[in-house]
Amino acid sequence: MAITNLLSGAYAISNTGPLISAFQSDSFVLLTKICKKIYITTACVVEFERHGWGNEVEAASPQLVVVKLKASEEKRALIFAKQIAQHPDVNDPVVENHLGEAQAIALAFRPEHRSDVVLLDELAARAIAKQAGLRVSGFPGVLLSAVQNNFISAEELKERLEICRARGTHYARIFIQQVYEMAKYGQR
Repeated sequence: MAITNLLSGAYAISNTGPLISAFQSDSFVLLTKICKKIYITTACVVEFERHGWGNEVEAASPQLVVVKLKASEEKRALIFAKQIAQHPDVNDPVVENHLGEAQAIALAFRPEHRSDVVLLDELAARAIAKQAGLRVSGFPGVLLSAVQNNFISAEELKERLEICRARGTHYARIFIQQVYEMAKYGQR
């Protein structure tokens, strides 16, 4: 996860998960220090509203940009959603429940987004995006980059992940400890 070069000053395409973690832990401003602009799709906007984060998404403009996919991209996203739903790491085999991640992956294939980082936290979606040759990170990776750029300390990284965990994000305690250890090691 040593991703300073992957994220520093980058543009990003995100699914809902990493942004919900950023909102949960009051880290959206920090995220915009790492990523100049963050693009999301209309499917993600629907997910944000369903989960009660619609106001935060609205307030995040102009750093958060909503993009509508073309019909051909929607078809490509559906293929990715099916691949995610069938992946061995997935807990939810319902294809429609993976459209947010799949649309983010499809958007990354636009020529203007080919060098962007795709922010995904779900393991199956990350695996599919990596197989497609995309640059992938997640919210913990963004926090690691923030530590490496001296925006926050390793302790602050751990606190933010613990806040997310307490608010319902599925970060295991052992995972948080591993990311924290990586951050401490990177600070030396």
